[in-house]
Amino acid sequence: MKSTALPLALTTVALCFTAANSAQAAVTLLVDDNIKVTAINGQELKQGLFQENTKKFTLQPGKHVITAKYDRLFNLRRDEHDYLRSANISVAADMMDNQTYRLIMPNQPNDYETAKDYAKRPTLAVSQNGNIIASQKSTSNNNSGIFSGLNKALGGVFGGSGDAQLQNQEVIAALDSQSVQTMPARPVIVQPATQSATTDTLDSFMQLWLKATPSEREKIRQWIAQ
Repeated sequence: MKSTALPLALTTVALCFTAANSAQAAVTLLVDDNIKVTAINGQELKQGLFQENTKKFTLQPGKHVITAKYDRLFNLRRDEHDYLRSANISVAADMMDNQTYRLIMPNQPNDYETAKDYAKRPTLAVSQNGNIIASQKSTSNNNSGIFSGLNKALGGVFGGSGDAQLQNQEVIAALDSQSVQTMPARPVIVQPATQSATTDTLDSFMQLWLKATPSEREKIRQWIAQ
């Protein structure tokens, strides 16, 4: 079973985020239209199918991993409706103290037919003062189209329950792995060739000495003394 334990550095951060009324956090994250935040820092945000999406979060300064979906209800002709929803997308960004950031999905179309294609692979980004500081494009086209939101509303009976939290935690784990500094490898001591040859010669001589008879050893002593 895959562990959902969070790295220690982000576990503390995960407990710090809250909706906009917190007085302790110093970072403001505004959320653009048609975006539903589903998880932040390893914790899932549960919102009902027809519940208004949260538009503002206050966070502690530091790195945050945010998971969200494209989420838009189109009113069509003859009282028809279509609820477009993308797969979860996660983006990580460093946010500084007393700064305001915006969670966006660039280039959202207003045309329904174009939006159906957009919902398959939207891009989630964090921007500040109009400049994108982090972005990630969706790689899945799940959960778009009519009644796609029923899965979440019915507690995930069609699968996918908890996908936002799991994906968010996987991104955190990947970031944590990248941040760990690799210990330098222990140096390999290469014995010089001359030393190796000398050692081999000495070993051979010792073997000859041990095998030699007393008279042969005496001859060796005389030869060394010359």
